[in-house]
Amino acid sequence: MMHLTRRGFLGTAGTLAILSQTRVSAQEKITLRVTAAPSLVADMYKEMAAAFEASHPDIAVQIDATLRDYDGLVEATLRDNLTGQIADVSIQGNNKARIYADRGLVEPLDDLFEAEIASPQTTLSPSVASIGRIGGKIYGLGLSVSVPLLFFNADLVRKAGGNPANPPTDWEGVLELARKMNDPATDTLGAYYAYDQSGAWFWIALIGSQSAPMMNAAETEIGFGGPEGLRALQVLKAFGEAGQSAVDMPRDQVRQLFAAGKLGILADSSSSLGIFEKQAAGRFEVGTWPFPRAGATPRLPAGGAMGIVFAKDPERRKAAWNFLKFAAGAEGQTIIAKSSGYMVANSLVASNPDMLGRFFAERPVMKPVVDALPILDGWYAFPGENNGKIIKTITDDMRSVILLEAEPEAVLASMTADVKALLPR
Repeated sequence: MMHLTRRGFLGTAGTLAILSQTRVSAQEKITLRVTAAPSLVADMYKEMAAAFEASHPDIAVQIDATLRDYDGLVEATLRDNLTGQIADVSIQGNNKARIYADRGLVEPLDDLFEAEIASPQTTLSPSVASIGRIGGKIYGLGLSVSVPLLFFNADLVRKAGGNPANPPTDWEGVLELARKMNDPATDTLGAYYAYDQSGAWFWIALIGSQSAPMMNAAETEIGFGGPEGLRALQVLKAFGEAGQSAVDMPRDQVRQLFAAGKLGILADSSSSLGIFEKQAAGRFEVGTWPFPRAGATPRLPAGGAMGIVFAKDPERRKAAWNFLKFAAGAEGQTIIAKSSGYMVANSLVASNPDMLGRFFAERPVMKPVVDALPILDGWYAFPGENNGKIIKTITDDMRSVILLEAEPEAVLASMTADVKALLPR
């Protein structure tokens, strides 16, 4: 039979108390499930989770980044919701938040963002919120972005009498230069507009860059049925006339043409910059110009990824928000920039010399991308169930104008009517 002395009893009691306290602490520690895509950058998100845990010992983060692309993640997220296993946070494509907002699966983050942005210590910027804004409310924070950009072959620009350091400020200047570079005799194309980007991204860019919305604030009227839509189609017609109508091809093939030195100007996503520089190294200089803009308040759609909070329990929601603001703030954005090569969404972090300002200053080709951050909007998705059909309609109409098969005026009328017919009544 065991006999305990007073000292032994107190020692045992102390041990039990410590063990009990440890169990309580373990119970209080929150483990967040975070899903992310694409799987190509899974290691980057795991690095971010580890860095977050180091400064938040009360929160553990389990990263699931096994899915190849954003569309696959949407399907998995909707399945998880049906089985009650939806993630606390999910890092999705910038045009996906509406899918969840329209289904009532996410709540706005405005209260949390406004409280954070009021703090003098915050490293968040308005740009991360504008990317996740739908109908005036914030449903996610931007983490990484790609922006519409003009890539150019500096050698061909100089040969045509242009100055790589003095970019055209409007489409007329871009296309005038393109016509000078276009030379069928040497299989050189002056310019190409990558109209077939997913989600009608480059149609949204043409409209927003003219300071016009895709739809009005109440989403009852189309915003491109007037002069801005006509102007956009006229620009596309001019690309066709400058040579693109003769060489319509898939995006990958266009990018190969540019990398081969046979394309003067390419309107494409900034995400292609690293690939172009690598492929052109030692053969020609790749440069970048801003996407032309007009009007008082031009906006551009942000490609890339945003973080969305699905957690509903107040404590889990708070922990999820802490992870999301870490990812969108200085430390998380630095990990994204240096571990993946993605462009960050946070304009403050990108421009501040004490954060990533010097990092991007060493790469002048990134300047048009950094400068675009303050005017980025979310990647617009139409309301209702027919977004995919509307996107296909718009893309097909863009193609018909570029191929010079139809005139802008007629296409604008049919596009407007077709889109209206597909919107919720």
